[in-house]
Amino acid sequence: MAFNLNTHKEVVQVSTWQDPQLGIMKWGISNSYPQTLINLIAQSANASPAVTRVSEFYKGQGFEGEDLIVAPNGLTLKDVVGIMADDYAIFQAFALHENYNLKAQVSSITPMRIATLRFNEFDELNYASKVGYHPNFGLNSVERKNIQVPVSKGKIKWFNRFNPEAVESQVEQDAKGKLGNYNGQILYYSKAGHSAYPIPPLQAPINYVLSDIENSILVRKESSTGFVNSYLLKSTLASEDETLARLELEIAKSQGSRGSGRVITMSDLSPEEVSNNILEEIGSGGSGAKATIESSILTFDLDKKVINGAYLIPPILAGIDVANGFSGTELEDAYNIFNALTQGGRDIIEQQINRVIEASVFKGKIPPVKITPLTSKSTEEQEKEKESRLQAEQDRKIELQEKEVELQEKGKDINIDSPNNVIKRNPLSGRQEQSLQRIVRNYGKGKMTRSQAADQLKNDLGFDDDRISTWLGHENE
Repeated sequence: MAFNLNTHKEVVQVSTWQDPQLGIMKWGISNSYPQTLINLIAQSANASPAVTRVSEFYKGQGFEGEDLIVAPNGLTLKDVVGIMADDYAIFQAFALHENYNLKAQVSSITPMRIATLRFNEFDELNYASKVGYHPNFGLNSVERKNIQVPVSKGKIKWFNRFNPEAVESQVEQDAKGKLGNYNGQILYYSKAGHSAYPIPPLQAPINYVLSDIENSILVRKESSTGFVNSYLLKSTLASEDETLARLELEIAKSQGSRGSGRVITMSDLSPEEVSNNILEEIGSGGSGAKATIESSILTFDLDKKVINGAYLIPPILAGIDVANGFSGTELEDAYNIFNALTQGGRDIIEQQINRVIEASVFKGKIPPVKITPLTSKSTEEQEKEKESRLQAEQDRKIELQEKEVELQEKGKDINIDSPNNVIKRNPLSGRQEQSLQRIVRNYGKGKMTRSQAADQLKNDLGFDDDRISTWLGHENE
């Protein structure tokens, strides 16, 4: 099937359009942008696993209270955070619907998908006061039903923005005093701003790829006859400048009797972007096929390089077999890198879900959501290490108690919790020894502070303060 660039036009330049007929601000020319982006990502061998991987790091290992059911449909708090993470990985945005009880407390929390939501028409200050829901705004959803419901003003369900303080007045005004007629509220978080559609992280790379595809199509069209030259004109002049228009016309006239030729203009460039090559020949005669092939290769290469920022894939996380030389240390370092890149996303998810919980009936039933970052260790390994640490602590207690009894029999007192009571310790395993050497090495190179190194030695290896000082020195040194 031939590639039709027009079907992806809204992806080249994302715009917000006012639609008075629907009473919304459209997202993209055809109002189908978010679902189109989801579909493009799902079909990409690079973007799809990258987005999934980033989402998993936003979700982390879980959190305390994650099994609490917070919605009538049985969704747990872990389910809610998981969907928030999925949408944030694609759009850097997410949405939560809140229902209220008679006490104006949030009684249920349900995640809403970003692709199904639109802002209402902006007020005079360019703010959106409500969010509209429709299951398929652009009629391009992957879910297909026997009856497709076209979008109309009456089919859009409207929700007020999240504001617990305004619930009572909204029920009085919007639902005519009956809570049963109230649609509730939506917390819509967009990294781009309160009333701005989010700018997905993968948007810029997709623009690169589609622009190159468009150039490839132009080259193919102009070089297909083997007679017509095509030129790329680079200029610092504005696109509407009359001088630039005359220059384009003169170049076209000078291309000879074999054809009027084609001039592709890039205007409004800086002097550095123009460089020395003001006019470049794209394709002519037999070289047209070569230019087309080179352009296609460039498109393919760009598609392989679209991942950046939080989508950076360390080799170990890209699926490389650990048997080829990667050790547990490299794997742990890779996870540390990814956890650092995605920490901001976890903070935002925690902050927003805790805002809702604070105004809900669930307040006090669970501690504030604090997502535990992912670790390279399997759940089984973590449990074994936890059991090992607990057993070591218990053994130390028993030995110190025995020592206390022995000394008391000799007429001496001893505090078993004193850090000065050092007993013979079990030797470190090979993996623990590697971890110890890595921590000390990183501390020595200044890659981590003493507090960070001490925290890892204490929590990961069970070191006490004296033993930490043996390896790291005292704080005042």
